[in-house]
Amino acid sequence: MRSFKFRLERVLDWYGNQFQLEQARLATAMVSLHAIQHSIARFHAECLSVERDIIGRRDIPGRDFPALGLYRLRARKLEHEFSQELQRREQAMRDQMQRVQEAQRRVRLVEKLRERRQAEHRYLEEKEIETLAAEAFLARWDRTSGPSGASLHSGLPSSGSSNEP
Repeated sequence: MRSFKFRLERVLDWYGNQFQLEQARLATAMVSLHAIQHSIARFHAECLSVERDIIGRRDIPGRDFPALGLYRLRARKLEHEFSQELQRREQAMRDQMQRVQEAQRRVRLVEKLRERRQAEHRYLEEKEIETLAAEAFLARWDRTSGPSGASLHSGLPSSGSSNEP
């Protein structure tokens, strides 16, 4: 019997490559998400530092109040932009995770199909070996019994012509 050859091996390889590509894209999305989270944390720390610096002063000149107000407005606007970017990147990561799961599902599906075909091939191979063994046994049995079946019926008187006096 021929050795097992899975006809969809190239499809499985392609799906495997797609899965790896989607995983790499997921890693990139995660790095991007962590980068914006780090930027937000750094921004909040900077805002807190400025607020503490202003509040910690003994004397606050009057000309600093309008600048502080403008700074706070700009900080709110940046925080809103950071928040939107964070949401966008989180959604991109969730979408990419979905694509990774779909790619993984396709790979598993073709792998299961390959396993089934291998099991089927193994079964047919074992059945063929069993058939050959049975045929060999029967052929050997026929040779030992001969055409008249003498060894099979050795204890029984033979019917038909006999060469004995």
